[in-house]
Amino acid sequence: MTEEYDQLLEVVAENPGATIEEITDLARKHDITSTNIPNLVSRAVSNDDLLEFDGRHWVMRTGKYRFHRYNHPET
Repeated sequence: MTEEYDQLLEVVAENPGATIEEITDLARKHDITSTNIPNLVSRAVSNDDLLEFDGRHWVMRTGKYRFHRYNHPET
């Protein structure tokens, strides 16, 4: 995957339950320069790297995220 794709997964892992608008804002704050964040999110959902439910997104607990416990009111 691309570096921006991996960075996007990190952003969502740090902010579970984020909407696409929140992810876009957070990605810009983390210097992700892609102009098409929604496409990166859609690709991550299609690749089963992100879970989307009710307009909110979470990183699937696989790979380096599998042992992480989320402390978030939306989970």
